[in-house]
Amino acid sequence: MDNDDEEEEVSGKSAGKGVGENSWAEMSIEIPGFRDDDALPVFLAAMLTEALLACGELKDRLYINRGFHWKLYIDILLLSQPLSYPLPLLSLTTHLALLSARLPKLKSELDEDPLFDDDWDASAYLYPRDSAGKRLYRPPVTLLVMAVGGNIIFDPTTEELAVAEAVLAVSVGDSTSSPKAPSAPSNLRLLSIRTIDPPSRLTPPGVANSMNTATGGSAPTSSQDAVAQREGMEQQGVWNPPRGGMRRGLVGKMIKTVVEEGGVAEEVLDGLAAVES
Repeated sequence: MDNDDEEEEVSGKSAGKGVGENSWAEMSIEIPGFRDDDALPVFLAAMLTEALLACGELKDRLYINRGFHWKLYIDILLLSQPLSYPLPLLSLTTHLALLSARLPKLKSELDEDPLFDDDWDASAYLYPRDSAGKRLYRPPVTLLVMAVGGNIIFDPTTEELAVAEAVLAVSVGDSTSSPKAPSAPSNLRLLSIRTIDPPSRLTPPGVANSMNTATGGSAPTSSQDAVAQREGMEQQGVWNPPRGGMRRGLVGKMIKTVVEEGGVAEEVLDGLAAVES
């Protein structure tokens, strides 16, 4: 719990609504073989923190009064070297951990120095439930989505990522701003999207038999000739690393597959709810 040095005016806002700050939640990730300041753990922590703060409900739950607030520290330790890109694993385990997190019950009045009930059974869930025991809202999840050709793959393996043409980290959460309308396609909302540079972009292009002297071909005589011959290699089934950006239609298709009604995000969240219960 932290003490705010300067009391902030919250006129026009109900207590705890829209007064939370992004600095009230911090995340750190430790991966075997990586330093704490290496790009991978820092980037993973930034993506997961961005999704948690984008929904807005979490940081507002950390508000106590104008002088005090909770500060949430999320420390993740991977015990073994990940076999693939660990983003989905970290997101799902963080989701389950936050569902079981609790805050002590506040006994003092709103603007008094906080006094808490030491009875843990009286504590409240960080992500509260209604009278029927149903979650009012849930932590977001971040899914790793890749595309190769016309195929969209979720939670790809290392081998699949090696040939990916586009990779997205898509974060989704519950839509709590308004109740779901009968015609609404889904009760989920898109929180953030991050593009991830696939390792396939760093691989060299393949060499066709027609350009390989070891297989009876003839090597190109100039760089222009080599480029001209490589342009037609895609039809021959020779590997070419992806070039350029992602097509808008492909990005839209990948996002729709995640957030649509009955889509992958709903299946994942329903599965996590079953794990919790």
